[in-house]
Order: sequence, then C-alpha cells, then structure tokens
Amino acid sequence: MTAATTVRWPLLALLLLPLLPLAVLALSALEPPQRLVLVATEEQPGRSEPFELRDGWLGSPRIAMEADIPSNSTVVLEVRLLDEAGRTVLELYKDGWRESGLWTDGGNSGSWQEQDTALLLQLRPQSSGRFQLEVTPEELLDASGLPLQAPVTLRGTVRNHSVAAGLLVFTAVVTQAIVLCLLGAVYGAARSRRLLRVEHGVAAARLPLGGPGLVKLVVNAHWELPDGAKPETYSPTTALLCLSLSDAAGERRLDHQVTLPLDMQVSDGDYWITLSETYYLRLADPGSYRVRVTVPEAFAPQDDPWEIEWLELWVEDGINTAFQVPLLPIRPPGARA
Repeated sequence: MTAATTVRWPLLALLLLPLLPLAVLALSALEPPQRLVLVATEEQPGRSEPFELRDGWLGSPRIAMEADIPSNSTVVLEVRLLDEAGRTVLELYKDGWRESGLWTDGGNSGSWQEQDTALLLQLRPQSSGRFQLEVTPEELLDASGLPLQAPVTLRGTVRNHSVAAGLLVFTAVVTQAIVLCLLGAVYGAARSRRLLRVEHGVAAARLPLGGPGLVKLVVNAHWELPDGAKPETYSPTTALLCLSLSDAAGERRLDHQVTLPLDMQVSDGDYWITLSETYYLRLADPGSYRVRVTVPEAFAPQDDPWEIEWLELWVEDGINTAFQVPLLPIRPPGARA
C-alpha cells in the first residue's frame, strides 16, 4: 500500500485556536494575589501597605476590597490611590450599606442579611510602580441616621493580570464551534455518497468515481447463529474479504484479498459476529467503475452454521483526510494483473 494525505491545517486550527483564550486564562492565574488589610476611622484614614501595580500585555491590574461595617448601617467611603511620592492619582467615593433581621413564616423563623460593601477597581496605570490605597469612612450611620464611631476594616486583593474569565471561556467555546464547522466543511464534504446493503455475501455496484480527492470504501458484515443456537463447538475468528475494482471497459484495476479478524458479541443470549474494514483509493481519471466485495456466506459447522445477515458497502468519492492513510494500489490501464 502507498500513503496519501490532503489538507491538514483545519485540524491544527481545531487543536490550537480554542486553546489560546484558555492559555491566557491559565497564565493570568499563575501570579498569586497581593493581600491588603487596612483599618480606618473618620478621624484616622486607613492606608494599606505599598503594593505593586504593573502595566503589561496580559490583562490589567484589579483591586478588590470588602468593607466590614456594623449591621443596619450605611457608610460613604472616600478612596484614594497614592503613588510612591504620596500624590493622589485616583480618587472616588463608594456608598456602602448592610442590613440584617429576623423573619417568621408559619411557625418557621430565621435570619437574613444583605449588603453592598464591595469596592472594585479595574485600572491600567500609565507606568508600573508601587502604590498605596487610602480609605476614609465618612457618614458612618446607624439605621436611625445617627453617627457611629466604630472603625471600618477593609480586606482585599490586588491582581496585576486580571482577565474576564467568562469572556475567555465563551471565546474558546465559540472558536471551537467555528473550527468544527470548518473541519466539517473540509473533511465532511464529498462529491457523492452511496450505501449498498444486501442479505448475502456479495455486494457490487457501478458508480461514477474519480477525480480530486480520495475514494473511501467501508465494508461492514454481520453473521448470526440460528435462533436458540449457541457457539459451543465452533466460533470463527477470521474471514476472507475480497475487493475488486473494474473500469468502464471491464478491465480489472484492483484485486485485493485479506483475512480479517472477526468480533464476537452477545446480548440477551443472542450471539453474532461482525466485520468492519475501511479502504482508500486514489482514482486520478474520472469514469465509471464497478466495485465488488465478497465475504463468506456461512461458517461451519454444517448443522448450525453462522449465516450472514447482511453485508454493507459504503462508498464516498472526493473526500479529504486529515492524516496520512494507506492507499490500495490501482493498476494503470493495460497493466497485467
């Protein structure tokens, strides 16, 4: 047999393109986050330890903080981002609240709690450097609107390579779908397809074949025992398959014989054996060709033989393959067998 291959790049795209956004997501998770903790009061602003913010091609810096305030209270946080010289490079205000209580319903009771105390900064500094976060709680009030003197604790993290994980996963899924469509368009296309199924050991058909691409032949066969019989004395393990190809003038261009292993299966007390084989041909000259496949009609013993139930021949013309496949040698016209 010789070997042939056709277009490969859609398969490479299938393997590589959907992995790119997932690789970006994995790279963003390699750097551990920097932890921040600060305690602030209205009289004494809280300032974090210096942390590094870096500008780069992968994601962007992200500061996430959570304020811990008393139950049933509200607060206004003044947030400032300071550079190494203590200059304010970013200033904003954040409203926060926290509520809790008890509920009863039909003899059942429990507690509930709701809050909005999260602070999220997604930014890209003009240049990398060390910064500090300064927070001043203003108007920390209880449920009656009276001032509270409790300190506010803020905890959070700094990530320099934060990315939108959901968007990257969605991009990978969409890319996979697009490449699968492309793969199907390249490798799933064929000029013609033909299925021939018979209930004996010979299947033959004359078809227009040849031209660009390959011809694919798939042979499937199925044998069974008579009803109620069991393979106690003899179970075949191999079968002889004969494949031939003739052109429009009746000249034999291919004669192939091979002994193939059989696969035995059983279900609910029924036994059967199957055969499946795939071949590829290259017919450069389009024309009318006759394909003929022969397998045994039955196997011994004579009393209760394995008898063929069906033989199936599937022919596809003009297909491409992603990998190298063995080709059955075709004799040129006029060549001696």
